[in-house]
Amino acid sequence: MLKVTGLETAYGRLKALHGVSVEVSAGSIVTLIGANGAGKTTLLLSLGGILKPTAGEITFEGERIDGRPSWEIVKRGIAVCPEGRRVWPQMTVLENLEMGGYIISARTELRRGIDAVFAHFPILAERQSQQAGSLSGGEQQMLAIGRALMARPKLLLLDEPSLGLAPIVVERLSEIIKGIREAGTTIVIVEQNAFMALNMADYGYVLEVGRVSLAGPARDLLSNDTVRRSYLGI
Repeated sequence: MLKVTGLETAYGRLKALHGVSVEVSAGSIVTLIGANGAGKTTLLLSLGGILKPTAGEITFEGERIDGRPSWEIVKRGIAVCPEGRRVWPQMTVLENLEMGGYIISARTELRRGIDAVFAHFPILAERQSQQAGSLSGGEQQMLAIGRALMARPKLLLLDEPSLGLAPIVVERLSEIIKGIREAGTTIVIVEQNAFMALNMADYGYVLEVGRVSLAGPARDLLSNDTVRRSYLGI
């Protein structure tokens, strides 16, 4: 579904990605793990068209998308759920979801999308008239994911969905993410909670200072000595 070849992205003169190559198969969960500053978020933002690569190629379903504007990439079927949730705090839960579905013109389709999000996150249905800023951290994360799902993505990019959440909420969120995949959405997830990410993923990439240092089936990375020592605390 997605193929990234020799990708380079920079912030001014500072190069953040150095020839990164990644592949994502349809129907899979792929995780990107690594320390702060490894380039994980930069890679996700490059895939979503929010950052423009300086070199390399991004191919999605057989068509190059690197350099395309982010709104066009959303229409092609890629949605980003950013780090830090970034919900609109003074808008209601329902209004946040409606904003996520801005590319949907038919009202009936928009309603169908909202109902699908409520099926994944029943608590959002109960809170739909509340301002998003009044939700708990876990509820805001659910809203951020739901808002991204409103674009009906084929590929969902999740950036640090467990950040700052209580362990019991993280466990619930892990099950929800698996359910989203089972419903037909391919997922790329950036996580510092490497144990959680590798346990739910099919395949994983380890990034170090803007380069892929390790890659393989997630179960193999879980037993890799370097990964266990550096990222799992074992």
